[in-house]
Amino acid sequence: MNGELTVRTVIDGTEYTQDDIRRWELDRARAALALLKDRIGDEAMRELLAEDLRAADEIMAPLPDASGGAWRSAVTEMEIGGITAEEFLTWWQGRLASADRTALLAANPEHYLANSADGVVEIIETIGSGPLRFFLTFHDGVAIEDEGHETYPVRIGGTGRLTDGTEICRVMHEFGDGPRGLRIRLTIQFPTSAPEHVFTGHQWHFACEFLNWLEAAHAAR
Repeated sequence: MNGELTVRTVIDGTEYTQDDIRRWELDRARAALALLKDRIGDEAMRELLAEDLRAADEIMAPLPDASGGAWRSAVTEMEIGGITAEEFLTWWQGRLASADRTALLAANPEHYLANSADGVVEIIETIGSGPLRFFLTFHDGVAIEDEGHETYPVRIGGTGRLTDGTEICRVMHEFGDGPRGLRIRLTIQFPTSAPEHVFTGHQWHFACEFLNWLEAAHAAR
């Protein structure tokens, strides 16, 4: 019989929808992934992904020269009720400062490694079509001045470099309180010759990781 698939599930007398089951699956997938990342550990993760990281370096390292020094921004904006900028920043910056591996990895399924030490965050996460290893340093003077920054009182910028020192990305995380709650503007820049999916992919990456961090910060209040 052709037609739309419909599923009726009953557990202990209670009927559940397909969306209910998918939500259960997502929760269990997160738990399974967290367990695997914990058991693998940072050093083994670097070794496990070594071939992917070499391939990513070969693709990404030439991009700045190929772009003639030009950069392009990708922006994700969020408005959040129920938490203030100060509350979120206290939690989030505390996770970075304490190198809270669990909180940093849990934010996104494509966070394979996040090791914060001495003001530098070693990251392995998906950039483009596969995992890339880079080192993110937060500092003043990051050259991101796109339109729209004027209303954000807190600006936290950083520069990401490959293992060989090549500057491969720039970020600007901006925060402020507005009429509808916390406002966040997340900007990342890549060399202009980077493929389109690198830009769009990281917009969704930001949306996912900051949603998870926001939920964790809200729960911790």
